[in-house]
Amino acid sequence: MSEPPDDGPPAGGAPSTRTLTDHDRRRLRVGQRVALSGLVLGLVAAAAVGLLGASGSAGLAVLLVLGSAGCVVAAFVTAVLAMVDEWRREPVARRRAWVALGYALLGVGLLVLSMGAVASA
Repeated sequence: MSEPPDDGPPAGGAPSTRTLTDHDRRRLRVGQRVALSGLVLGLVAAAAVGLLGASGSAGLAVLLVLGSAGCVVAAFVTAVLAMVDEWRREPVARRRAWVALGYALLGVGLLVLSMGAVASA
């Protein structure tokens, strides 16, 4: 018995998950905006803490915690948008999953750094 011949991709040609499409780029920009908004919010909050008279390490801790929160939310948003696109049967580039993982790891790293800033206060 021989194996049936491989018919190749379905009619219409499904795009590869290795290529980054314009749709993928738009979805990744949403995650970037969320992560940067966490950083900007952290900078504003750190400046407010500094104006209230707290130490520099307290301002750094606030900046790191809010930056971490922004990265974790960006990871969640990026992963959820990829799942929604998979549910809609749209191709999702692998880079989107890796970027979501990177945001999550960066969020954890910033949170660990914030504990060091708090300990030195």
